[in-house]
Amino acid sequence: MSAYRKLTEHIQAKDASGNLRLILVYQDFDEVDLPHGVSLRPSAKHFETTDHLKINWLNEKQFEIETTGEILNRVQPPQSEQEA
Repeated sequence: MSAYRKLTEHIQAKDASGNLRLILVYQDFDEVDLPHGVSLRPSAKHFETTDHLKINWLNEKQFEIETTGEILNRVQPPQSEQEA
């Protein structure tokens, strides 16, 4: 069981109709007891839409809405945002 879950990323994607969808990426962090104290270790990632539909990660560019099987394709941010 994870100790913490944190929103780590937003991914823009388009569905087959060209509608933009926002995918939220959450990262679990587990508490690990070490000789010098407790540390947090990154664990599983979870993907969902802003309307709480679970998303399956297929590859770096494609995602699947779990309940419908609909494929979402990543939208690359403009070059100026990638450099920031």
